[in-house]
Amino acid sequence: MRQFTLFTLLYLATGVCLMAIALQYPEITPNLKATLLFNAGLSYIVAVLSTFRFWREATRQSQARLRQQPAWKQNFVAIAPWLVIALTLVASLSNLLHDNWATEAIVKASIGLPLILLSAEQLFIRSQFRQ
Repeated sequence: MRQFTLFTLLYLATGVCLMAIALQYPEITPNLKATLLFNAGLSYIVAVLSTFRFWREATRQSQARLRQQPAWKQNFVAIAPWLVIALTLVASLSNLLHDNWATEAIVKASIGLPLILLSAEQLFIRSQFRQ
């Protein structure tokens, strides 16, 4: 059975925004437009996949397998999504501020949106698993 979540809606919204940026601005180079459209398509695919049960079950099974690993590995896997989110945000914001919010900087920052959403979803599923 399919289950729509908040993250499904976030993936869809991200895809719509990226597609709107790609189609709205005519001064974007074809390379950057292709990058935006690719990221929008990736967001749509992940939105569809996130409605299936196996998406959440894979995370829960990996969490159960992780409990059998050494403590250092458990700590690293617990911190990894936070590191991905923090590093992506810092890199994107520094790029945006350095390029004065130019269109190319916005496109480059958009590459990190699916990574941030995937990491946040992993953290959310893990927090539910612990309860």
